[in-house]
Amino acid sequence: MRIVLNADDFGMSDDTVRGTIECFERGGITSASIMPTMPATPRAIQYARDNPHFSFGAHLTFVADTIEHPVTHRLKIPALVEDNGLFPPPNLVRRRALLRRLPVKQIAMEIEAQLGFFRDHGVNISHVDSHGHLHKFAPFRAALRRTLPRFGITRVRNVQNTYLRKPLRSPTFWVGYWWRRRLMRSFHSTNHFYMPTSAFEADWPRKLLSRFGSAGDETLEIGVHPGYLEFWRSDERVGAQRFAAQARALGHQIVGWKEV
Repeated sequence: MRIVLNADDFGMSDDTVRGTIECFERGGITSASIMPTMPATPRAIQYARDNPHFSFGAHLTFVADTIEHPVTHRLKIPALVEDNGLFPPPNLVRRRALLRRLPVKQIAMEIEAQLGFFRDHGVNISHVDSHGHLHKFAPFRAALRRTLPRFGITRVRNVQNTYLRKPLRSPTFWVGYWWRRRLMRSFHSTNHFYMPTSAFEADWPRKLLSRFGSAGDETLEIGVHPGYLEFWRSDERVGAQRFAAQARALGHQIVGWKEV
């Protein structure tokens, strides 16, 4: 089986950059998705430029957990930005996306600005995903179809379909099948996608490998969030390295997004 180990939130903070670089250097990941306009984005971009043998994606950002803000001037995308210049909180954006109350034209404008930002800083983008997994919603899918061909990008993260513990309160668990089918009609992706944060399973490396012990030629992406200061980020940093070592020992191929 070919397995992509991707670190999200690259550039969010010095802590996430340090944790992600450790995973790269120790063979725990093959790819990372960079956030624009964050405090440590310049460090993440510099590492990407210095290490083109790895894969680097755009972690497209439209929600604010801390200080996430757009690349485009806020007056050009008023439906996407709060009065304080930041993106809205995640649940508000998800609700608007589900109800299709977000203008595709403005989303496409900001996607183009974020991808252009990485291009102008010398990063070769291998794939895209999104902060908060917004790209599974219809307005964002439509904006990606408009925008990605201009940048020659065809690879997009899939919708999560692999769980070690059933998240019965998650809409993705119930309707992800249809979101996934619509996404794969337009873009290249992996057959399976798993994130440890979906259940906070401490022993996820062993359990996941036991599930995919004989998956043949299929592809799996695992999305992790390496760091040190928050316990769950530290667990994912250690878990990714442990998983990669065990997967290689079992004969799985650990590949980057460029090889999907």
